[in-house]
Amino acid sequence: MHVQGHYFPKASSNYQQGVANIRDTLVEISHDDQLISSYAISDITLTSGLAGLADELRFDDGSRFIPSDVNYRWPFKTDKHDLLERLEKSKWAILAAIIFTPLFMWLMLYKVVPAIAVYSVDTLPRSVVEQMGEQSFTLIEKLALDESELPIDQQAKVQQHFNTMLNELSLEPSVYRLSFYKSESFGANAFAMPHGRIVVTDELANLLADKPDALKAVLLHEIGHVVHQHSVRMTAQSAASTIVLAVIFGDLEGIAEVALGTGATFAQQGFSRDMEREADSYALIQLEHLGYSSNDFADAIQALQSAHTSENEHIEKVNNLLEYLSSHPSAQERIDNARK
Repeated sequence: MHVQGHYFPKASSNYQQGVANIRDTLVEISHDDQLISSYAISDITLTSGLAGLADELRFDDGSRFIPSDVNYRWPFKTDKHDLLERLEKSKWAILAAIIFTPLFMWLMLYKVVPAIAVYSVDTLPRSVVEQMGEQSFTLIEKLALDESELPIDQQAKVQQHFNTMLNELSLEPSVYRLSFYKSESFGANAFAMPHGRIVVTDELANLLADKPDALKAVLLHEIGHVVHQHSVRMTAQSAASTIVLAVIFGDLEGIAEVALGTGATFAQQGFSRDMEREADSYALIQLEHLGYSSNDFADAIQALQSAHTSENEHIEKVNNLLEYLSSHPSAQERIDNARK
């Protein structure tokens, strides 16, 4: 059997017209009736044929042969290759792919990946979480935080409330650390880092200066993020999602960088709505446990909502990188839930 085509020598993009002759267990490549090479069929790699593409032969020395007839199929082609080609031509297979591929993507990204993230968080050593937290905090500190201008006695008062809550909740003070910073980017806000550092802005402390219990509610919310390891889970989900997409779409470059350099991911995104609700729930439960009212949390959210609404009316420049409230449930939903 003689098959016309193009022969590509090893490590070369140049080709020459050739003929492939199939003889029992061999494929011989010749040009102008001169034998170029001979290969055992058992050592040949056959690419998966698709409609409109020729079946390419790849030889063990790195050379290739491509038939001129794109519809030609080699007689030693396996059932595996035939199945792929039949599926590629099947309308039902195409329809199934259109339906099930998005379903598979949804299942992987919204069910499997979060489950992997939760499992991976439980296996992470404390030293890794510390490193992620410091890396993220250093980045945020450079981008959006300035030295606090809050009076020392006001800082000490908030710190005392914070320490009292840690003691009553049997939480380790060496893990949960409170820091004060001034921030035009954040405004009145607070956030928790992966390793337990909780940052309160001067703007928030001043906003709730006459509502100390409301500030305690905010601190409990941030403590809830650390207790449930939300930032580490979010980082793990981001890394796992990137790897899943890379595997699905065939781009595996950079996976090592994604897996090893995800500490700063926390600085680039807020928590999910479910995580915010989980932190809210933690704060409400602990407020009751400590003898406070859930209305304290509602008062805090109401004050924050008013402050941010007022800021947005006068200041249009918002740092999208560091605006965490965008991922929260609606303020009214949180207020109503707390007051119930």
